[in-house]
Amino acid sequence: MTTGAHDAGGGFGRSAGANVARGVMVIVGAVIIGLLLMNRGLSDNRAGASATDEPTEATATTLADDTTVSSQSTTTATTEPPTTLGAPRDPSEVAVLVVNGTENLKGVAGRGTDILKTSNYITREPKNADVNGPSVILYTDGYQAEANAVAAIYGVDPATYVQPFDPASSPIADTQEANIVVRIGNDGVIQV
Repeated sequence: MTTGAHDAGGGFGRSAGANVARGVMVIVGAVIIGLLLMNRGLSDNRAGASATDEPTEATATTLADDTTVSSQSTTTATTEPPTTLGAPRDPSEVAVLVVNGTENLKGVAGRGTDILKTSNYITREPKNADVNGPSVILYTDGYQAEANAVAAIYGVDPATYVQPFDPASSPIADTQEANIVVRIGNDGVIQV
């Protein structure tokens, strides 16, 4: 039998052992490079992270040649508001003002108010908007869940039509201390 490429005189056992050792070194090298790249990526992303971020878990992996590689994972605090608003208040605790933001349609604020009265909302005297525009449901601080409920009554998508109230862009100057202001616009979104 002639000596082949794998049997340089020491038999296949020696050749296979050397290959295992090389394989382990390649794996260890790959893990180390991966950890360095991952650490660099986390370092770049953590530049704007919150000071409340703390490591949460450390792990260690032992490879076949007894080399130990450790890694650490972290959690990142988010600044997004919670996705759940909780249950809305009872309608009898929520004051709503409906204003007519159309140019030509008469009585839509009154009809919109009547719909809310049947659902037991506290309604303010319907008015014409100072500023006409598209339909919108505006809520004061702490009344987003209630504004979403009003949107459901009118059959409109809260993600599109419910917005926080901004006095600078209010459709009416005198909100009559309403928690929610509904502008019915001539876009036909809120139909009454």
